Amino acid sequence: MSAATAYASFRHGTRDGLWHGRLDLAAGVPPGWVLGVLGQTGERRSRHASTRAAAHGGRRVFVKHYAPPAGWRAGRAFRMALALERAGFAAPCAVLVGRRGGEGLLATWDVGGVPLAEHVAALEAADAPTRRRKHDLLRRLGAEMARLHEAGFVPGDLVPSNVQVCGAHLCFLDHDRTRRGRLLVWWGGRRNLVQLGRFVVPGVSLRDRARVLVAYARRRGLGRRRRRRLAAWLVRATIRRRCRIDGIDPATATRVGFGELMRCGGPFDHPAPPARAIPGAGTARTGEGP
Repeated sequence: MSAATAYASFRHGTRDGLWHGRLDLAAGVPPGWVLGVLGQTGERRSRHASTRAAAHGGRRVFVKHYAPPAGWRAGRAFRMALALERAGFAAPCAVLVGRRGGEGLLATWDVGGVPLAEHVAALEAADAPTRRRKHDLLRRLGAEMARLHEAGFVPGDLVPSNVQVCGAHLCFLDHDRTRRGRLLVWWGGRRNLVQLGRFVVPGVSLRDRARVLVAYARRRGLGRRRRRRLAAWLVRATIRRRCRIDGIDPATATRVGFGELMRCGGPFDHPAPPARAIPGAGTARTGEGP
């Protein structure tokens, strides 16, 4: 969204089921059309919401519905995306945010681009120029994460599927758990590194992971000693998180080591089941974008 976008209040529906919120009039997406998307099938469900996609005026719109009592999350996602945009970050452009009792509704334009993991995998090639492009992208990821934390933003769900490569920009998606506060970065920033690094990503080696961390640490002004402590902590925390979420025996993880645990194609590489397709949207992903 543009920091200069002007949002107007809207009300839609009956007195017993009145939706109200804010609407980007210039986008030309009526509230009635957004609500009509909710009746479509093929939604992608997450813990707090369901997401559907439809085309309006030749562009994809993602409509995220928060069931009661999680409706407040729509407003937070809207406010955080707007704050990110004002701070100079790429963020999903909202066309509508609304509430009805405990329900919430957020409609955004498709941000475009390519998912981070998919883009990195496509750059895994034998030729040196392509490898350099991958290395540059990973360094940019680390630096952009550090820039987020410098600005006080702590994304609540910083996973590879919520990072979109949009040309020269990285767009971070899914901000209904994003918070902003300098004190939050002290613990939340390190947690973001674990969230992003827990996954086995095709084309990402241990050296590639180190490139992300080094770029992050340099941008944050961490010296070599603090950088090494952060790296050691990150290895331990990532192993714990993988074991807890992916059902890996901690003793086995300790025995085989971090490298084998995170190796693409290794015995602990268990890809997630493919996401259900959203009509007209390709592969469904969580977040306010694709």
